[in-house]
Amino acid sequence: SGVAFVDVSTGEFYLAEGNHEYIDKLLQNFKPAEMVIQKNKVENFREHFGEKILLTTFDDWVFTSDYAIPLLTKHFNTNSLKGFGVENLSDGIIAAGAALHYLNETQNHKTQHINKINRIEEEFYVWLDQFTIRNLELFSSNASQQESGFADVIDRTLTSMGGRLLKRWIAMPLVDVERINHRLDVVEILTKESELAATLRDHISSIGDLERLSSRIAAGRILPRELVQLKSSLVAVENLKALLESTDEERLHEIASTIDPAKAVRERLEREIYPD
Repeated sequence: SGVAFVDVSTGEFYLAEGNHEYIDKLLQNFKPAEMVIQKNKVENFREHFGEKILLTTFDDWVFTSDYAIPLLTKHFNTNSLKGFGVENLSDGIIAAGAALHYLNETQNHKTQHINKINRIEEEFYVWLDQFTIRNLELFSSNASQQESGFADVIDRTLTSMGGRLLKRWIAMPLVDVERINHRLDVVEILTKESELAATLRDHISSIGDLERLSSRIAAGRILPRELVQLKSSLVAVENLKALLESTDEERLHEIASTIDPAKAVRERLEREIYPD
């Protein structure tokens, strides 16, 4: 089976495929508010995954490779899906195509901020079932849904984006030793370099929710005040990138190389939007 998850507010787009047990764990981790499935698969879906998820159905032709691949490549403006590492996941591609079809139907094609698709690789993560998540009180206390779970207790993130990323990391723990050590190397650097860590926090705290701002731009709903916030955030991003590059740490240089401060966008906002 294939499955795709998309968050319109942040532009995140994931796909995966596997057996029913694996798909069930993904559903429990991502907690989608709504699922898009074939009309003739509703009963089968309910049998395996329960009654709690809202379902929207489409005809069979939406769930074909012949429809999904051209739709996705046109959206991403690519010749193929090879660059995303998903070209061999035929069921996942079909699911992603159906998800994008649904968004085009409901969002009036305001989906430009969804600019990449990510493959969820089963072997890289520990897939926690709902029983484990509940017993470990990862996201809420068993005593009360209102009380703090593990995620809330350790969350010291400074941005909404960081908070969402932390929750994803908790829900999807790594099993790959190399990836774990890669993260821990950065933690060790910032633990030892307290002054550097404090400066990084200053820059990060000045960054707004770029994921949600980009979705508002794509939907044509952004306000002038939010554009000023975007400009200020991009200044902070540029400073953050420069700070990481100024260190002698290869791991921090790797992070810096992934940061695009969108300088042309910032300069245009400075020219065309009054701060007040």
